Amino acid sequence: MAAPKSYKGWPMPSFWNEEGAKLFTELEMEDSDVLMVSNVKAGTTWVNKIIHCLLRMDEKGEMQELPNDYGKSGQVYPEWLPGKKPDDPEWPGVGPGGMVGKIDFADLANMPRPRLFSTHCGAQELLPSSLMQRGRLVYVLRNPKDVLNSLHYFRGEAKDGWLGNEHGPGSLPRFLSGVNAYGSIFDHILNMEALIEGPLAERSKVVYYEDLKADVVSGIKGLASFLGVPLAEAKLQKIVETTSFESMSSGSIGKMAGILCRKGITQDWKNAPLTKEDWSRFDDVFEEKLGLCALAHPSRPWVDLEPVVEVRVSVGQTVEHYVAAVKAHIENPEEDRRVGRVVVAGLGDAAGELAKSVCDAVEKEGVAKKRRVQTREIKDSAAGQVPLLAMELLK
Repeated sequence: MAAPKSYKGWPMPSFWNEEGAKLFTELEMEDSDVLMVSNVKAGTTWVNKIIHCLLRMDEKGEMQELPNDYGKSGQVYPEWLPGKKPDDPEWPGVGPGGMVGKIDFADLANMPRPRLFSTHCGAQELLPSSLMQRGRLVYVLRNPKDVLNSLHYFRGEAKDGWLGNEHGPGSLPRFLSGVNAYGSIFDHILNMEALIEGPLAERSKVVYYEDLKADVVSGIKGLASFLGVPLAEAKLQKIVETTSFESMSSGSIGKMAGILCRKGITQDWKNAPLTKEDWSRFDDVFEEKLGLCALAHPSRPWVDLEPVVEVRVSVGQTVEHYVAAVKAHIENPEEDRRVGRVVVAGLGDAAGELAKSVCDAVEKEGVAKKRRVQTREIKDSAAGQVPLLAMELLK
C-alpha cells in the first residue's frame, strides 16, 4: 500500500523514525565507512551480507566475533532507529515485531570499524552530508520489473491487487506513480546517478543484481577490490557458501529471513498476471524517466527493452573521433554487436556542446537521426551543479 509517512517530500514506511533519519544525515562518515544504498526489494539483504562478510571474515573464512556488530544478522536501517531507546519496558524494538532489535542510533554509530551502513534512502538530502567528502558508496540496482514483482508479494500479496480494487489503486499504478515507501525507483536511480557521476565518482561502485546472480564469484572479487580488502580462496568460497540463497533463507540472516528471502531469481516478473498492455505502461515510464540514463542501460535487457549504448565525450577528443565511435556501434559488421540506439553524452558545458556537434555530424551523414535530448544536473563539490547532456540517436 502507499507509504503512510513522508520526509522531505519522500514517502516513508511505517517503521521510519524522524529522529534516526535526521541523525543519519548528520552522521560523521569515516574514510573506512561503507554505505550501501538500494531500492526496496533490489537485493539489499544479499549484497549487505556479502559486504559484511568481506569486512569481517579473516582469510580462512572465519567470522570475527565482535561486540555490537549489528550487521551480522542482516542490515539495520539508520532511518528506522530512535535517537534514544524509549524508557518503556513494553517497547518491542525496531522493525516489524521488533525483529531488528532494541537498539538506537548511537548503538549503530558505535559499531566496530570499518562500519557498514545500509539504507533505502536514495537522495543526497536523505544521506549523510559528510559522505560528499568521506566513505565509500555501493549502489545496488535490480531490474525494476522484478522489484515491482517482489514488492507485490512482500509480506503477503498486496491487498489492492495488481491493478486496483476497493483497497487501493494496485501494485502497478502505485509503483509507477512513486507513492510506495522510499518513492519512485526511477527518481531513486536518477538521484543516485547525480552523486555517482559527481562527488562520489571515485568512491562509488554500482552492483547490478542480475550480474551478481550470473557470476557471484566475479561480483565478490569486484567488491573486495573496491573495498580494498584481501580475499584468499578460502574466504571467497566461504562467502559464496554463506551468502547463497539456500543459506540465507534457512536463517543465516536471523529472524528476518522468512520476510526478506522470497525466490532470489531474475525475470520473475514474467510470471506476473499482467498483460502486454500493462507492461507497455511500465516500459513507457521507464523510457521517459531512464531512457537516457547510463546507470539504467545495463538493466534494459532484463526489462525486455532494446539495448542502448552510451558514447561519453570529453573535450580532449575531436568530433570525428566520436562520430567513428557511434558508427562502430550502429554499423558493426557483427550483427549480434550492432545496436540501433546510441546515447551521446557530455558532462559540463563544453562536453555538452561537443555531444551536440557529434550528433549533428552523425545525422548529416545519414547514419542515424536525433530523437531527443535531456539535460540533468550533476552534483559537483566545486561548481555546485554541472549539466550532463544526453542526446539519443536512432538508426
